[in-house]
Amino acid sequence: MTNWLKRSAWTGLTALGFWTLLGCQEEIVAILEGDLVPVEAVTVEVVLPFHEFAENLEAWGGYGQPYQLTTDVIANAFEGSLDARVLSSWFSYPRSAQVRDPSGVVRTDTLLTFVGGRLVARFDTLSSAFGEQTELAVGALPQEWDFVTATWELAVDTVGERREWGEGGAGPVTPVSTAFWEPAQGDSVVFEIDSAGVALWGDSAGVRKGARLEALEENVRLELTDLDLWLITRPSVNPDTLVELEVATRSRTFVYSPQLQAPENEIRIGGVPAWRSVFTMNLPEVLNGPESLCQTVQCPLELNPESLVSASLVLTTRTPPPGFLPTDSLFLDIRPVLEPSRLPKSPLGTSLGVTLGTLLEPAKFGEEVGSQIEIQLGPYVQNLIGEEDLVGIDVPKTLALLSSFEPFALFLASFEGPDSPLGPELKLILTLADEVLIR
Repeated sequence: MTNWLKRSAWTGLTALGFWTLLGCQEEIVAILEGDLVPVEAVTVEVVLPFHEFAENLEAWGGYGQPYQLTTDVIANAFEGSLDARVLSSWFSYPRSAQVRDPSGVVRTDTLLTFVGGRLVARFDTLSSAFGEQTELAVGALPQEWDFVTATWELAVDTVGERREWGEGGAGPVTPVSTAFWEPAQGDSVVFEIDSAGVALWGDSAGVRKGARLEALEENVRLELTDLDLWLITRPSVNPDTLVELEVATRSRTFVYSPQLQAPENEIRIGGVPAWRSVFTMNLPEVLNGPESLCQTVQCPLELNPESLVSASLVLTTRTPPPGFLPTDSLFLDIRPVLEPSRLPKSPLGTSLGVTLGTLLEPAKFGEEVGSQIEIQLGPYVQNLIGEEDLVGIDVPKTLALLSSFEPFALFLASFEGPDSPLGPELKLILTLADEVLIR
Protein backbone atom coordinates (compact mmCIF):
# COMPACT_ATOMS: atom_id res chain seq x y z
CA MET A 1 0.00 0.00 0.00
CA THR A 2 1.40 3.43 -0.99
CA ASN A 3 1.92 6.18 1.55
CA TRP A 4 -0.91 8.18 -0.08
CA LEU A 5 -3.32 5.26 0.33
CA LYS A 6 -2.25 4.77 3.94
CA ARG A 7 -2.82 8.45 4.72
CA SER A 8 -6.21 8.37 2.96
CA ALA A 9 -7.29 5.26 4.87
CA TRP A 10 -6.19 6.75 8.20
CA THR A 11 -7.98 10.01 7.46
CA GLY A 12 -11.19 8.15 6.53
CA LEU A 13 -11.15 5.97 9.64
CA THR A 14 -10.48 8.97 11.85
CA ALA A 15 -13.36 10.89 10.33
CA LEU A 16 -15.67 7.88 10.65
CA GLY A 17 -14.69 7.44 14.31
CA PHE A 18 -15.23 11.14 15.02
CA TRP A 19 -18.76 11.20 13.58
CA THR A 20 -19.59 7.90 15.23
CA LEU A 21 -18.42 9.22 18.59
CA LEU A 22 -20.29 12.47 18.04
CA GLY A 23 -23.44 10.52 17.22
CA CYS A 24 -23.08 8.40 20.35
CA GLN A 25 -22.55 11.49 22.46
CA GLU A 26 -25.73 13.02 21.10
CA GLU A 27 -27.71 9.84 21.83
CA ILE A 28 -26.41 9.65 25.45
CA VAL A 29 -27.31 13.27 26.05
CA ALA A 30 -30.77 12.69 24.61
CA ILE A 31 -31.32 9.64 26.85
CA LEU A 32 -30.16 11.46 29.97
CA GLU A 33 -32.33 14.46 29.18
CA GLY A 34 -35.35 12.17 28.88
CA ASP A 35 -34.78 10.50 32.30
CA LEU A 36 -33.61 13.41 34.40
CA VAL A 37 -36.12 14.82 36.88
CA PRO A 38 -36.58 18.49 35.95
CA VAL A 39 -34.93 20.92 38.32
CA GLU A 40 -38.33 22.46 39.07
CA ALA A 41 -39.67 19.15 40.46
CA VAL A 42 -41.20 19.37 43.93
CA THR A 43 -41.25 16.54 46.48
CA VAL A 44 -43.85 16.77 49.23
CA GLU A 45 -45.04 14.62 52.14
CA VAL A 46 -48.78 14.24 52.65
CA VAL A 47 -50.24 12.62 55.78
CA LEU A 48 -53.89 11.57 55.61
CA PRO A 49 -55.91 10.66 58.74
CA PHE A 50 -57.86 7.40 58.64
CA HIS A 51 -61.22 8.88 57.64
CA GLU A 52 -59.62 10.51 54.56
CA PHE A 53 -58.19 7.31 53.09
CA ALA A 54 -60.18 4.39 54.60
CA GLU A 55 -63.45 3.35 56.24
CA ASN A 56 -65.32 0.51 57.95
CA LEU A 57 -62.74 -0.72 60.46
CA GLU A 58 -63.92 -3.98 62.04
CA ALA A 59 -62.28 -6.64 64.23
CA TRP A 60 -62.84 -10.32 63.49
CA GLY A 61 -61.86 -13.11 65.88
CA GLY A 62 -61.92 -16.90 65.98
CA TYR A 63 -58.82 -17.87 63.99
CA GLY A 64 -57.10 -20.92 65.50
CA GLN A 65 -57.32 -22.57 68.93
CA PRO A 66 -55.02 -22.82 72.00
CA TYR A 67 -54.08 -26.47 71.33
CA GLN A 68 -52.24 -25.33 68.18
CA LEU A 69 -49.69 -23.29 70.15
CA THR A 70 -46.26 -24.66 71.05
CA THR A 71 -46.60 -23.42 74.65
CA ASP A 72 -49.50 -23.35 77.10
CA VAL A 73 -50.40 -20.64 79.59
CA ILE A 74 -51.04 -20.96 83.33
CA ALA A 75 -52.25 -17.83 85.10
CA ASN A 76 -53.99 -16.78 88.29
CA ALA A 77 -55.46 -13.26 88.44
CA PHE A 78 -52.50 -12.02 86.40
CA GLU A 79 -52.59 -8.21 86.27
CA GLY A 80 -55.86 -8.57 88.15
CA SER A 81 -57.57 -10.14 85.15
CA LEU A 82 -56.19 -13.24 83.42
CA ASP A 83 -56.86 -16.80 84.64
CA ALA A 84 -55.60 -19.81 82.66
CA ARG A 85 -55.30 -23.54 83.33
CA VAL A 86 -53.66 -26.35 81.39
CA LEU A 87 -55.54 -29.55 80.53
CA SER A 88 -53.73 -32.75 79.57
CA SER A 89 -54.80 -36.32 78.81
CA TRP A 90 -52.81 -39.46 78.12
CA PHE A 91 -53.08 -42.77 76.35
CA SER A 92 -53.62 -45.94 78.37
CA TYR A 93 -50.95 -47.06 80.81
CA PRO A 94 -48.30 -49.47 79.49
CA ARG A 95 -49.32 -53.12 79.92
CA SER A 96 -45.85 -54.58 79.73
CA ALA A 97 -42.21 -53.64 80.17
CA GLN A 98 -38.79 -55.05 79.39
CA VAL A 99 -37.25 -55.83 82.79
CA ARG A 100 -33.99 -57.45 83.84
CA ASP A 101 -34.62 -60.32 86.29
CA PRO A 102 -32.28 -61.16 89.23
CA SER A 103 -30.18 -63.40 86.98
CA GLY A 104 -29.57 -60.56 84.53
CA VAL A 105 -31.85 -61.82 81.77
CA VAL A 106 -34.14 -59.22 80.12
CA ARG A 107 -37.73 -60.45 80.15
CA THR A 108 -41.12 -59.09 79.14
CA ASP A 109 -43.19 -58.50 82.27
CA THR A 110 -46.96 -58.16 81.87
CA LEU A 111 -47.79 -58.18 85.59
CA LEU A 112 -46.91 -54.62 86.52
CA THR A 113 -47.83 -53.01 89.82
CA PHE A 114 -47.92 -49.21 89.71
CA VAL A 115 -46.85 -47.84 93.07
CA GLY A 116 -46.59 -44.15 92.19
CA GLY A 117 -45.61 -41.66 89.55
CA ARG A 118 -44.22 -38.26 88.65
CA LEU A 119 -45.65 -35.45 86.57
CA VAL A 120 -42.82 -33.30 85.21
CA ALA A 121 -43.66 -29.79 83.99
CA ARG A 122 -41.20 -27.58 82.12
CA PHE A 123 -41.50 -23.82 81.72
CA ASP A 124 -40.11 -20.97 79.66
CA THR A 125 -38.33 -19.01 82.37
CA LEU A 126 -37.94 -15.86 80.25
CA SER A 127 -41.63 -15.51 79.38
CA SER A 128 -43.02 -16.39 82.82
CA ALA A 129 -43.93 -13.73 85.39
CA PHE A 130 -44.08 -14.27 89.17
CA GLY A 131 -41.97 -13.91 92.32
CA GLU A 132 -39.05 -16.05 93.47
CA GLN A 133 -41.24 -19.16 93.58
CA THR A 134 -44.84 -20.15 92.98
CA GLU A 135 -47.04 -23.02 94.09
CA LEU A 136 -48.78 -25.18 91.50
CA ALA A 137 -51.42 -27.88 91.80
CA VAL A 138 -52.47 -30.92 89.76
CA GLY A 139 -55.97 -32.37 89.90
CA ALA A 140 -57.77 -35.21 88.12
CA LEU A 141 -60.61 -34.08 85.86
CA PRO A 142 -64.00 -35.72 86.46
CA GLN A 143 -65.28 -35.61 82.87
CA GLU A 144 -64.06 -36.02 79.32
CA TRP A 145 -63.38 -32.94 77.21
CA ASP A 146 -62.58 -32.03 73.63
CA PHE A 147 -59.09 -30.58 73.30
CA VAL A 148 -60.03 -28.68 70.11
CA THR A 149 -63.07 -26.81 71.45
CA ALA A 150 -62.72 -26.77 75.26
CA THR A 151 -63.01 -23.34 76.88
CA TRP A 152 -63.18 -21.93 80.41
CA GLU A 153 -66.93 -22.66 80.56
CA LEU A 154 -67.36 -25.55 78.10
CA ALA A 155 -65.83 -29.03 78.11
CA VAL A 156 -67.18 -29.75 74.61
CA ASP A 157 -68.43 -27.30 72.00
CA THR A 158 -68.76 -29.27 68.77
CA VAL A 159 -71.50 -29.49 66.16
CA GLY A 160 -74.41 -31.27 67.80
CA GLU A 161 -72.83 -31.43 71.27
CA ARG A 162 -72.31 -28.73 73.86
CA ARG A 163 -71.37 -29.70 77.44
CA GLU A 164 -70.45 -27.37 80.26
CA TRP A 165 -67.91 -28.02 82.99
CA GLY A 166 -69.27 -28.75 86.44
CA GLU A 167 -67.80 -25.38 87.39
CA GLY A 168 -66.05 -22.68 85.40
CA GLY A 169 -62.37 -23.13 84.74
CA ALA A 170 -62.43 -26.86 83.88
CA GLY A 171 -63.62 -28.03 87.25
CA PRO A 172 -64.15 -29.36 89.73
CA VAL A 173 -61.10 -31.62 90.09
CA THR A 174 -59.92 -34.28 92.52
CA PRO A 175 -56.66 -33.01 94.10
CA VAL A 176 -53.64 -35.15 93.21
CA SER A 177 -50.44 -33.23 94.05
CA THR A 178 -48.87 -29.82 94.65
CA ALA A 179 -45.34 -28.50 94.15
CA PHE A 180 -43.33 -25.29 94.30
CA TRP A 181 -41.40 -24.09 91.26
CA GLU A 182 -38.24 -22.06 91.79
CA PRO A 183 -36.62 -20.97 88.49
CA ALA A 184 -33.27 -20.66 90.26
CA GLN A 185 -33.36 -24.46 90.62
CA GLY A 186 -34.06 -25.05 86.91
CA ASP A 187 -36.87 -24.86 84.37
CA SER A 188 -38.73 -27.93 85.69
CA VAL A 189 -41.01 -28.81 88.58
CA VAL A 190 -41.88 -32.37 89.67
CA PHE A 191 -45.25 -33.38 91.11
CA GLU A 192 -44.96 -36.56 93.15
CA ILE A 193 -48.02 -38.80 92.68
CA ASP A 194 -48.92 -41.57 95.11
CA SER A 195 -50.57 -44.86 94.20
CA ALA A 196 -54.05 -43.43 94.82
CA GLY A 197 -53.35 -40.61 92.38
CA VAL A 198 -52.03 -43.03 89.79
CA ALA A 199 -55.18 -45.13 90.19
CA LEU A 200 -57.36 -42.14 89.22
CA TRP A 201 -55.98 -42.42 85.69
CA GLY A 202 -55.58 -46.20 85.78
CA ASP A 203 -58.41 -47.12 83.41
CA SER A 204 -58.96 -45.93 79.85
CA ALA A 205 -61.79 -43.57 80.84
CA GLY A 206 -59.79 -41.96 83.63
CA VAL A 207 -56.68 -41.40 81.56
CA ARG A 208 -58.74 -39.77 78.79
CA LYS A 209 -60.21 -37.35 81.31
CA GLY A 210 -56.69 -36.45 82.32
CA ALA A 211 -55.48 -33.67 84.59
CA ARG A 212 -55.72 -29.94 85.21
CA LEU A 213 -52.63 -27.91 86.10
CA GLU A 214 -53.09 -24.53 87.80
CA ALA A 215 -51.29 -21.84 89.79
CA LEU A 216 -52.42 -21.34 93.39
CA GLU A 217 -50.91 -17.89 93.91
CA GLU A 218 -52.22 -14.68 92.36
CA ASN A 219 -50.57 -12.39 89.80
CA VAL A 220 -48.79 -15.35 88.21
CA ARG A 221 -48.37 -16.07 84.50
CA LEU A 222 -46.37 -19.11 83.33
CA GLU A 223 -45.46 -20.45 79.89
CA LEU A 224 -45.58 -24.26 79.93
CA THR A 225 -43.41 -25.94 77.29
CA ASP A 226 -43.78 -29.62 78.21
CA LEU A 227 -45.70 -31.93 80.55
CA ASP A 228 -44.71 -35.60 80.96
CA LEU A 229 -46.30 -38.35 83.06
CA TRP A 230 -44.01 -41.09 84.40
CA LEU A 231 -45.21 -44.20 86.26
CA ILE A 232 -43.20 -46.02 88.90
CA THR A 233 -43.83 -49.76 88.69
CA ARG A 234 -42.68 -52.81 90.66
CA PRO A 235 -42.20 -55.62 88.10
CA SER A 236 -43.20 -59.15 89.01
CA VAL A 237 -39.99 -60.65 87.58
CA ASN A 238 -37.87 -58.54 89.95
CA PRO A 239 -39.93 -57.16 92.87
CA ASP A 240 -36.87 -55.59 94.47
CA THR A 241 -36.50 -53.19 91.51
CA LEU A 242 -38.52 -50.11 90.60
CA VAL A 243 -38.90 -49.19 86.93
CA GLU A 244 -40.09 -45.87 85.45
CA LEU A 245 -42.32 -45.93 82.37
CA GLU A 246 -43.45 -42.88 80.38
CA VAL A 247 -47.11 -42.52 79.40
CA ALA A 248 -47.66 -41.05 75.93
CA THR A 249 -49.57 -37.76 75.82
CA ARG A 250 -52.90 -37.88 73.98
CA SER A 251 -53.73 -34.17 73.94
CA ARG A 252 -52.97 -30.91 75.72
CA THR A 253 -54.45 -27.42 75.65
CA PHE A 254 -55.30 -24.57 77.99
CA VAL A 255 -58.46 -22.66 78.82
CA TYR A 256 -58.56 -19.05 79.95
CA SER A 257 -60.75 -16.21 81.11
CA PRO A 258 -61.78 -13.55 80.21
CA GLN A 259 -62.75 -14.21 76.61
CA LEU A 260 -62.30 -10.80 75.00
CA GLN A 261 -65.08 -9.15 73.04
CA ALA A 262 -64.56 -7.30 69.76
CA PRO A 263 -62.93 -3.93 70.50
CA GLU A 264 -64.26 -0.49 69.65
CA ASN A 265 -61.96 2.16 68.18
CA GLU A 266 -58.98 -0.19 68.37
CA ILE A 267 -56.90 -2.14 65.88
CA ARG A 268 -56.21 -5.59 67.36
CA ILE A 269 -54.16 -8.51 66.06
CA GLY A 270 -52.89 -11.73 67.58
CA GLY A 271 -54.22 -13.70 70.52
CA VAL A 272 -55.80 -17.15 70.44
CA PRO A 273 -58.24 -17.55 68.86
CA ALA A 274 -56.53 -14.88 66.78
CA TRP A 275 -57.92 -11.44 65.93
CA ARG A 276 -57.74 -9.63 62.60
CA SER A 277 -58.60 -6.00 61.91
CA VAL A 278 -60.20 -5.32 58.53
CA PHE A 279 -60.81 -1.99 56.78
CA THR A 280 -61.58 -0.69 53.29
CA MET A 281 -59.35 1.72 51.42
CA ASN A 282 -61.12 4.80 50.02
CA LEU A 283 -58.42 7.06 48.61
CA PRO A 284 -59.44 10.54 47.45
CA GLU A 285 -59.01 11.33 43.77
CA VAL A 286 -57.71 14.82 44.53
CA LEU A 287 -55.99 16.40 47.52
CA ASN A 288 -57.22 19.69 48.96
CA GLY A 289 -54.79 19.74 51.83
CA PRO A 290 -53.11 19.79 54.20
CA GLU A 291 -52.20 23.46 54.25
CA SER A 292 -48.50 22.71 53.92
CA LEU A 293 -49.20 20.93 50.61
CA CYS A 294 -51.29 23.75 49.19
CA GLN A 295 -48.58 26.24 50.15
CA THR A 296 -46.17 24.30 47.95
CA VAL A 297 -48.36 23.39 44.98
CA GLN A 298 -51.67 24.49 43.59
CA CYS A 299 -54.67 22.71 45.13
CA PRO A 300 -56.73 20.72 44.39
CA LEU A 301 -53.99 18.29 43.39
CA GLU A 302 -54.94 15.19 41.42
CA LEU A 303 -53.42 11.94 42.66
CA ASN A 304 -51.75 9.89 39.94
CA PRO A 305 -49.53 6.78 40.08
CA GLU A 306 -46.60 8.51 38.40
CA SER A 307 -46.15 11.05 41.17
CA LEU A 308 -46.08 8.54 44.05
CA VAL A 309 -42.61 7.88 45.46
CA SER A 310 -43.62 5.90 48.56
CA ALA A 311 -46.62 5.15 50.75
CA SER A 312 -46.84 3.72 54.25
CA LEU A 313 -49.54 2.94 56.78
CA VAL A 314 -48.61 4.43 60.17
CA LEU A 315 -50.02 2.82 63.33
CA THR A 316 -49.56 3.96 66.93
CA THR A 317 -49.26 1.30 69.62
CA ARG A 318 -51.50 1.21 72.67
CA THR A 319 -51.60 -0.97 75.79
CA PRO A 320 -53.55 -4.23 75.28
CA PRO A 321 -56.17 -5.36 77.82
CA PRO A 322 -54.74 -6.45 81.22
CA GLY A 323 -53.15 -9.88 81.08
CA PHE A 324 -52.57 -9.82 77.33
CA LEU A 325 -49.43 -7.68 77.11
CA PRO A 326 -46.88 -9.21 74.68
CA THR A 327 -44.06 -11.16 76.30
CA ASP A 328 -42.23 -11.78 73.03
CA SER A 329 -41.93 -10.24 69.57
CA LEU A 330 -44.51 -10.94 66.90
CA PHE A 331 -44.87 -10.05 63.23
CA LEU A 332 -47.60 -7.89 61.72
CA ASP A 333 -48.81 -8.75 58.22
CA ILE A 334 -51.22 -6.96 55.86
CA ARG A 335 -53.10 -8.80 53.13
CA PRO A 336 -55.96 -8.07 50.73
CA VAL A 337 -59.35 -9.60 51.55
CA LEU A 338 -60.40 -11.32 48.33
CA GLU A 339 -64.10 -11.82 49.12
CA PRO A 340 -65.22 -9.30 51.77
CA SER A 341 -68.81 -10.59 51.70
CA ARG A 342 -67.57 -13.91 53.11
CA LEU A 343 -65.90 -12.45 56.20
CA PRO A 344 -64.78 -13.79 58.61
CA LYS A 345 -64.07 -16.75 56.31
CA SER A 346 -62.93 -14.83 53.24
CA PRO A 347 -59.69 -16.03 51.65
CA LEU A 348 -56.78 -13.61 51.79
CA GLY A 349 -54.32 -12.62 49.08
CA THR A 350 -50.56 -12.62 49.37
CA SER A 351 -48.78 -10.32 51.77
CA LEU A 352 -48.42 -6.67 50.75
CA GLY A 353 -45.55 -6.11 53.17
CA VAL A 354 -42.14 -7.64 53.79
CA THR A 355 -41.65 -11.40 53.71
CA LEU A 356 -42.16 -12.25 57.39
CA GLY A 357 -44.13 -9.14 58.27
CA THR A 358 -43.30 -6.04 60.29
CA LEU A 359 -41.48 -6.86 63.54
CA LEU A 360 -43.32 -5.75 66.69
CA GLU A 361 -41.18 -5.77 69.81
CA PRO A 362 -42.97 -6.27 73.16
CA ALA A 363 -41.58 -3.01 74.56
CA LYS A 364 -43.63 -1.07 71.97
CA PHE A 365 -46.76 -2.00 73.93
CA GLY A 366 -45.27 -1.52 77.39
CA GLU A 367 -42.65 1.02 78.39
CA GLU A 368 -42.51 2.39 74.82
CA VAL A 369 -46.28 2.48 74.26
CA GLY A 370 -47.26 5.20 71.79
CA SER A 371 -44.56 4.17 69.32
CA GLN A 372 -45.26 4.52 65.62
CA ILE A 373 -45.10 1.46 63.36
CA GLU A 374 -44.76 1.99 59.60
CA ILE A 375 -45.94 -0.59 57.07
CA GLN A 376 -44.66 0.02 53.55
CA LEU A 377 -47.45 -0.08 50.93
CA GLY A 378 -45.93 1.81 47.99
CA PRO A 379 -46.63 -0.61 45.10
CA TYR A 380 -50.12 -1.40 46.41
CA VAL A 381 -51.13 2.26 46.73
CA GLN A 382 -49.68 3.02 43.30
CA ASN A 383 -51.86 0.29 41.78
CA LEU A 384 -54.83 1.46 43.84
CA ILE A 385 -54.53 5.00 42.48
CA GLY A 386 -54.35 3.56 38.96
CA GLU A 387 -57.30 1.26 39.84
CA GLU A 388 -55.59 -1.85 38.45
CA ASP A 389 -52.31 -3.72 38.86
CA LEU A 390 -49.60 -4.30 36.27
CA VAL A 391 -51.55 -7.08 34.55
CA GLY A 392 -54.82 -5.17 34.44
CA ILE A 393 -56.60 -6.81 37.40
CA ASP A 394 -58.75 -4.69 39.71
CA VAL A 395 -56.98 -3.95 42.98
CA PRO A 396 -58.73 -5.26 46.15
CA LYS A 397 -59.69 -2.36 48.41
CA THR A 398 -60.42 -4.31 51.60
CA LEU A 399 -57.32 -5.11 53.68
CA ALA A 400 -56.70 -7.25 56.77
CA LEU A 401 -54.12 -6.57 59.46
CA LEU A 402 -53.13 -9.82 61.18
CA SER A 403 -50.34 -11.74 62.83
CA SER A 404 -47.99 -13.34 60.27
CA PHE A 405 -48.45 -16.66 62.10
CA GLU A 406 -51.92 -17.61 63.38
CA PRO A 407 -52.36 -18.45 66.13
CA PHE A 408 -49.00 -17.35 67.54
CA ALA A 409 -49.54 -16.68 71.26
CA LEU A 410 -52.17 -15.63 73.78
CA PHE A 411 -50.91 -12.04 73.91
CA LEU A 412 -52.19 -9.26 71.66
CA ALA A 413 -50.89 -6.30 69.67
CA SER A 414 -53.14 -3.24 69.98
CA PHE A 415 -53.09 0.06 68.08
CA GLU A 416 -55.02 3.31 68.31
CA GLY A 417 -58.29 3.34 66.36
CA PRO A 418 -59.66 5.84 63.81
CA ASP A 419 -61.38 8.10 66.35
CA SER A 420 -58.24 8.55 68.43
CA PRO A 421 -56.01 11.65 67.97
CA LEU A 422 -53.24 9.09 67.39
CA GLY A 423 -55.27 7.02 64.93
CA PRO A 424 -53.96 5.36 61.74
CA GLU A 425 -52.43 7.57 59.05
CA LEU A 426 -51.42 7.09 55.44
CA LYS A 427 -48.14 8.83 54.64
CA LEU A 428 -47.54 9.64 50.97
CA ILE A 429 -44.34 10.97 49.40
CA LEU A 430 -45.11 12.66 46.07
CA THR A 431 -42.77 14.04 43.44
CA LEU A 432 -44.69 16.39 41.19
CA ALA A 433 -42.77 15.86 37.97
CA ASP A 434 -42.32 13.13 35.36
CA GLU A 435 -42.95 9.50 36.31
CA VAL A 436 -40.58 8.05 38.93
CA LEU A 437 -40.23 4.52 40.28
CA ILE A 438 -41.79 3.44 43.59
CA ARG A 439 -39.14 2.80 46.20
